[in-house]
Amino acid sequence: MADDKRPSLEALTASYNAKATLGQTLDSSWNDNRIPVLLVDDGSTDGSADDAERHEGVRVIRQRNAGPSVARNRAILESRADFVLFLDSDDLLRPGYREAFEKAWAANPDADVFICGMQLIDEAGRHVGHHDAPSLQPTPFLSVLNAETVPTNGIIVRRELFARCGLFRPDLTHAEDLDLWLRLAVASPRWVRMDHTLAVYRQRSGSLSKNGPAMWRGVRRVVASASRLPVGEPGPRRAAARRILAAYQEWLYWIAIDSPLRRRAGDSIAGALRDVMHLPPRFWPMALRYAVMGSLRSRVSGRRSAA
Repeated sequence: MADDKRPSLEALTASYNAKATLGQTLDSSWNDNRIPVLLVDDGSTDGSADDAERHEGVRVIRQRNAGPSVARNRAILESRADFVLFLDSDDLLRPGYREAFEKAWAANPDADVFICGMQLIDEAGRHVGHHDAPSLQPTPFLSVLNAETVPTNGIIVRRELFARCGLFRPDLTHAEDLDLWLRLAVASPRWVRMDHTLAVYRQRSGSLSKNGPAMWRGVRRVVASASRLPVGEPGPRRAAARRILAAYQEWLYWIAIDSPLRRRAGDSIAGALRDVMHLPPRFWPMALRYAVMGSLRSRVSGRRSAA
């Protein structure tokens, strides 16, 4: 615990070739909130680690490239703070983040996890949406399993809790954060909702377009494991698992699958059908209905207009 009786807080950043955004990220943590940053550079070659070492309030650890989960885990193990948050190298913290946490902690000193809402911005920094903090009802575990959004940089965790729930799983290349949040909720129900939108997530175009099916497989794997955990009654657990799969299916289809498939169908319906067959079967009805049939309808409509 910090000497002034307030808990110490540290932002953990795993960074790889993030020169374009890292400076702004570090500014948002240290300059705007006086939250020190422990940055694990995962083998960058763009000079971003050198820039970070010159930034006040930042401690840098370098390692060979091993992936974000390994880098995050090293940061957890190297940190000596009472509480930690995860700040990706292209995301931000809004001013007031630390003050909101300390106020929430003062009212709930025994809590293990604090969580806030998230603002969405595009690559140019324009506001494009937001998510409120999860309700944490009826329990934190079911709230997360019900697909309520947990911002990676909006969850503050008592560092000691990782000894009970474990770290990020390096064998998961997708949905590894969802997996950890669920295990945190199993390890402790003492979560506090902060009614603020203080985490900022940067949506990057094209980042999911080639990984949608892989992300879906990761989500299914995590949800299947979570639905078998001995937490509460099995009925609500299974119902929540069905809801989160449906929510992720809808989100991934529109974010990662529909646009490239429509472009493919515009060039070749046969080619689009072949692409559909390579998707996970759960996406076939949506792909056929919206992308393939939608393209066919557009073609027919265009020919009628031309006639």
